[in-house]
Amino acid sequence: MADSNRTGFVGLGNMGGPMATSIAKAGRHPMVYDLRKEAVRTQVSHGAVAATSLAELIQECDIIGTCLLHDHQVKEAFLGENGIVALGRPGQIAMIHSTVLPQTVLAIAAAAKEKGIGIVDAPVSGGGARSRESALEGTLTLMVGAEDWAWEKARPILEIVGANVIRVGAPGAGQVVKLGNNIMALCNQVLHMEAIRFVQAYGVTREALDTVARVSSGDSWAVANYEFFDKFGVDHTMAGPELSHVLGKDIRYAVAVAQEQATYLPAVALCSQLLPGMFEERWANNKRRGSQ
Repeated sequence: MADSNRTGFVGLGNMGGPMATSIAKAGRHPMVYDLRKEAVRTQVSHGAVAATSLAELIQECDIIGTCLLHDHQVKEAFLGENGIVALGRPGQIAMIHSTVLPQTVLAIAAAAKEKGIGIVDAPVSGGGARSRESALEGTLTLMVGAEDWAWEKARPILEIVGANVIRVGAPGAGQVVKLGNNIMALCNQVLHMEAIRFVQAYGVTREALDTVARVSSGDSWAVANYEFFDKFGVDHTMAGPELSHVLGKDIRYAVAVAQEQATYLPAVALCSQLLPGMFEERWANNKRRGSQ
């Protein structure tokens, strides 16, 4: 029998781990599950309770948060034979903090509604250069799509991890807004790196460019937080050859979603192709400089 105060959390990676820690620090003692045992042990040390399986967590928890990396992982966790929809019960709610295709959320929400389970579409943003710290401190931004009853039930947990909890519509809307935000954030990264390449070709430093940009029309999050992605390439739990492609997945999702709605994003499509290689080159250059 579930405890109405019992919160579960599935996926304890780069963002999910700090979010679960923040919930534990608030006194919720969440039940946690991840395939990586070390990640589970870390959360237990912060006051969480380890689940032996996803099925146990679903049975024991009334509110379930999930933060998985890929779209297919979210589908399996929710729609798989031993997933949240199959094993869940009426009145339960489950939150999707991953960035996935809006269609994935809509399919999950439709299946969950037949079981009386509420889906809260709540992707997150760190809102600055301190994403993991934002999760730990409860200062994330969450863009939330949910039905009224699920929104009210989820809100106390959302407000533990987020300083800006913004309801943007029904399930699916959270993902659309997150992808729109990341179109601006990630395409701006590409433009900033090209601007740096341009000035450096003339012997001018990035620092000189950014000093001017910060007090003029070229200013942006990319300029203000340039070092964030240098640290990202080293500190992320997936640091390595695959990371640059993971970084660009949100704008690839946006291009795919736009085409399904007969809306085309040619500039975003180009940035989605350029971004992985540009970051790989940038991180390789940083390593070479670090070894000198």
